[in-house]
Amino acid sequence: MAVRTLALSVLLVVALTLTGCGGADIVTYIPDGGSYTSEDLTEALRTADLRSVASVAPDEIAQTRQSALAELRQNGDEAAALADVLTSDFPTDVLSVPVHIEVAEFEGRSVWLVIEASADDDGSLTSRRLWVFARDSLDLLAAISGR
Repeated sequence: MAVRTLALSVLLVVALTLTGCGGADIVTYIPDGGSYTSEDLTEALRTADLRSVASVAPDEIAQTRQSALAELRQNGDEAAALADVLTSDFPTDVLSVPVHIEVAEFEGRSVWLVIEASADDDGSLTSRRLWVFARDSLDLLAAISGR
């Protein structure tokens, strides 16, 4: 009986640990990123890592987006302000999830580089969108999309 109780307790702890890890680390946050020109953006978008959202089902995208934005807010006041812009300036029914946030330089200006995985027609998060926001004003400076 004690062995069974111990085994069940261990299984419960493992299950809770795995459940807790499943939703974490959606966003790659880079506080000291690279330097980009307009010509570099296409390559940055093309090579973006979407593995953190590869298994997200279409009906989970909205919740995953909210989790990613909550995760971003944990990186300080500036990141929280960016998350607010991504929340308020984009439609609430957007089927996309931010996966890469980088403090970078774009054509000599300090910026936020944001890459989102967005849903294709089948609901899979395999399309990509890239946004460049000025850090000082949060104005949108550039945007591109692709697969």
